[in-house]
Amino acid sequence: MARLRYFSFVLIAILSSCAQVGTLSGGEKDETAPKPIEKKTQPANETLLFSGNSVSFEFDEFVQLNNPQQTIQLVPNHARPTATLSKKTITVTWEEQLQPNTTYVLYLDGTVKDVTEGNDTLIKYVFSTGNAIDSLSYSVQLKDAFSNQPKENCIVGLYENIDSITPIYFARTNKLGLAQFDYLKAGTYFVKGFQDENKDLKLQPHEAQGFRIEPVEINDNIKDSIPLLISSPFSKRKIRSFRYVAPGSFFIGANYDLSNKSFKIEDKTFTKEEIIYHTEDSVQLFYTPSDQTIVKAFVSGDGEIDTLSTRISERDKKTPLRFSSRLSSNELGPHEEFTLQLTSLIQAIDTSKFKLYNTTDSSLIKHSIQFSNNQISIVFDRTKLKEVKLVIEKGAVTSQNGQLTEAFTTAIKVKIAKEYGIVYVDATAFSKPIIVELLQGGKVVEKTLLLSDFKTTFANLVPGEYQFRIIEDVNQNFKWDPINPGTKEQAETVYFYTTVSKVRANWEIDVKLTPLN
Repeated sequence: MARLRYFSFVLIAILSSCAQVGTLSGGEKDETAPKPIEKKTQPANETLLFSGNSVSFEFDEFVQLNNPQQTIQLVPNHARPTATLSKKTITVTWEEQLQPNTTYVLYLDGTVKDVTEGNDTLIKYVFSTGNAIDSLSYSVQLKDAFSNQPKENCIVGLYENIDSITPIYFARTNKLGLAQFDYLKAGTYFVKGFQDENKDLKLQPHEAQGFRIEPVEINDNIKDSIPLLISSPFSKRKIRSFRYVAPGSFFIGANYDLSNKSFKIEDKTFTKEEIIYHTEDSVQLFYTPSDQTIVKAFVSGDGEIDTLSTRISERDKKTPLRFSSRLSSNELGPHEEFTLQLTSLIQAIDTSKFKLYNTTDSSLIKHSIQFSNNQISIVFDRTKLKEVKLVIEKGAVTSQNGQLTEAFTTAIKVKIAKEYGIVYVDATAFSKPIIVELLQGGKVVEKTLLLSDFKTTFANLVPGEYQFRIIEDVNQNFKWDPINPGTKEQAETVYFYTTVSKVRANWEIDVKLTPLN
């Protein structure tokens, strides 16, 4: 692994990745980055009244250029530098006229590598077109607006106004999400951060971004104590997914509300009974295609039509009709129904082919069968039962397209209330509408929207460790909303509580959640 080395003169050379195979000539592997020779740098670093259009750096060894179009940056970005190589000397030039009385910093970030091991160098060269070097600094941390995690390798820019696309000054964030600006001119700037996906140093509408509504006045060295939060704006109306789940369902996912849309697959239109909305932007359509390989679907509404297509494989066409359980595990809580589902709508059921057994003594359990759409519920008296076994014979259910179900067997443990825990949440320190999310292993187990009382209860919890997240749901749409650049609305505030709440069987615990600083 390469080592970090600093040089005594003002040019900074930083060694970065170098994990390449050495030569076979023997001797120790070269782990030293090429060093610029201070006396041979022309013009000298921190030159005043700079009026040229080139800078040359001579190194202490033969070097190679590495993608100069991407690795050379001039800040402020008033010119597009290029580079040429002659033996040990790199010359950076530009054609544009630089602005008067301005301090510039030229970065060569990995532009220069040695020819053997690939050790590279970061050079920071400073000059001014005026008679002084600007010396103010500003630093800020960039974080993800939802996860609150630092964002590495993003751009933070200082802009003339809030609607500017190209920054006057820019800096790239490190692993801690920190962006450091040096050699700044005193003034008023708008601060924006973004994920520069296409590496053009311009904030694009679709890129993850964040901004300060109020400008920052830089007339001293400033370390901003408030992180800048970025998020990806909602993209325009788009279908995210269209897939077939054999033998009788199509699923459509979108980034917009599908609840008032019309659906069509090939020539098939759908009634309300043939549609299930899993969420407002996710829908299941019951339809068994004919023998075609490519199936097209159409989503229409608000004067627009989205056209989709998916491929039906030979394996899909041969998929039998099978049951699946809606339980997340093979445990049935007192608050849960014993429900099975199919990927096709149900036409008829032969209840004589359903057998429910008490696994303790193999005795039959009296039960009833209820069904709706594609779901079947098995209803029985659970008193004193610890485990049951359900056996369904082949052909017990007929789908609307005439297909018969395969045989199915499953064993379910019957749980009682005292095997679960309860958490009472007090969030009365909040005053705005909030979503309270209960998390386990980073996944949302349950969530609820609180508009006024700011107290809620999570019952029937499996013993384990839980955490909480609160979202200030300003528009009360029961989901987190990212930044809206058009309206200048910031992403909704998210509070993640890292303290673990341990839930035990037959226990009740109280949790108080307050806004975090």
